[in-house]
Amino acid sequence: MPWSTGSACPGPRVSVAAVATLDVDDLVARLRAAESNTHVREEVERAIRSFTLPTSAERPEVDVLHADDELTVVHVVIPPGLPPTLPHDHRMWAVVGIFDGQEDNEFFRRPAGVLEPSGGRSLRSGETVAMGADTIHAIQNPSSASALRALHVYGGNLVGQARSMWTDPGTEEPYEFERAWADTFT
Repeated sequence: MPWSTGSACPGPRVSVAAVATLDVDDLVARLRAAESNTHVREEVERAIRSFTLPTSAERPEVDVLHADDELTVVHVVIPPGLPPTLPHDHRMWAVVGIFDGQEDNEFFRRPAGVLEPSGGRSLRSGETVAMGADTIHAIQNPSSASALRALHVYGGNLVGQARSMWTDPGTEEPYEFERAWADTFT
């Protein structure tokens, strides 16, 4: 199963610069002390610009570094050349920061129950985006040459949250990790 909880990721660091490894316990403490989502975003920016996490850039990874009822921290790695995820929601706020590479987000809205595109945003190394609890999006690493490595922080227990995914614009289904990421992880 692609989800792993708190395990060290095998393989070399992708970052070329000599950077300290992220202390997840320290990050969680800083995120808990944040007084607003703006402060959470600042802590994520600090983490992605000052630290790294060991990983293999050759295979996709979704590594749950921390999860409880109030906060989930995930390290996401998507190697180059893979298709986008299915559109999905989180039903909680999220802040995404990019360690390395690029993450393309396609956003959607649901007027009259049908999913339709509503814009997008590309994030590159050192950039962040904050998303509300009602955000629906799909993500992709658009590069054919380098891996996407990102830090995703969620305002709740993402692993235990009932969520939705869309297999086509009119079909909302219960979120299933393996199906939502099927083309990405095969």
